[in-house]
Order: sequence, then C-alpha cells, then structure tokens
Amino acid sequence: MVVEKMIQWPPHSKITCLDFDNKIIAESKRSRLDLSDSLMLHYHEEKPLTCYVEVSTKSKEWKCWNSINVRRVESRIAYDLEFDGYKVKIDRISKPSKALCKRPFRWLLEISADYGDKGLSEERKSIGTRFRVARGDASIKTIQAEIERIFGLPRGCVCLFTPENKKAKPRSLIKSLRNKWKNG
Repeated sequence: MVVEKMIQWPPHSKITCLDFDNKIIAESKRSRLDLSDSLMLHYHEEKPLTCYVEVSTKSKEWKCWNSINVRRVESRIAYDLEFDGYKVKIDRISKPSKALCKRPFRWLLEISADYGDKGLSEERKSIGTRFRVARGDASIKTIQAEIERIFGLPRGCVCLFTPENKKAKPRSLIKSLRNKWKNG
C-alpha cells in the first residue's frame, strides 16, 4: 500500500485570501486553511472565482521566497483545490527573490469547477468539498469506502449499482461502471 504524503502549508504561516478590493475573504494564522472550504463552499456563481492569496511564514526553515519555496506553496494551493475537483490557474503577483518569507508573497488565483465529464458540465452539478468526480481508475470498493468515510457512515452501508440493478463488482473500476450507465 502506497501512502502519499499530504502537501502542507509552510509551518508558522499566515494565509490570507483577498478580493480585488483587498477585502479579506478568508484567513488563517495557524498554517491551516482549506481553500476549497473557505473559498468555494458557498460560491455559486457561473463564472470562476478570482482572488488573491498571500502567504507569509515565521519558520526558520523558510528564509526567503526563492523559486523552490514559491513552487512549494503553489503545489499546496493546486493540491488543495484540485483534490476537491476544482481547476485553478495560479499567477504570481510577487516575484521570487531574496525577500524574506516573513513578508507576504502574493498570487492571483482563478478557480473554476472541473466537471471532468462533459455530461456533468451540461447539468452544472455543484462540486463542493464533499462532492467531486470519482477517478475513473479507482475501484468500486475504494469509492464506496471513501463515501462512507467522508459522510461518517457505517462500514458496508454504501453500495453502487449497475443499470441492471445489480451490485457493482468491488474490484471493477469506476470507469467501467460509468460506461455501463452511459450505454445501458
């Protein structure tokens, strides 16, 4: 079993999300901010959300905003939003330099829903923190367990069905189940 290490915000960081009038939309002073929850959970506009994100840190390991540290934060931003089914375009407002990480580094984000499947985008289904498109290469068993975990349901209570109203085989892939529903 491969365990992926979660990408973290810099330790001892302050994260601030601002609109174009520099009004604070969301912020955290404890290195803990879920961008999907904070920015997109209650955003219901048709157009993408555009905002600024500023990050600063007092960590001794993070001395200056060099290109490596900037890319690390960009990876965190992308991971946070893409994990929950959003597309994000990240543009740097600040430039990598020898500027101390105690000073905020600023990015411009354009966040939109990644519906993945053309059928879903036509329906304009809401994708929020808990609602995202399952990966096609995931097994039925994995997705059932993930639904149970996310919603706090008892083990074994979620079951995916085929169009013939039969239980989907636990080892089959989500992609094959989708194809059955499309063609069935």
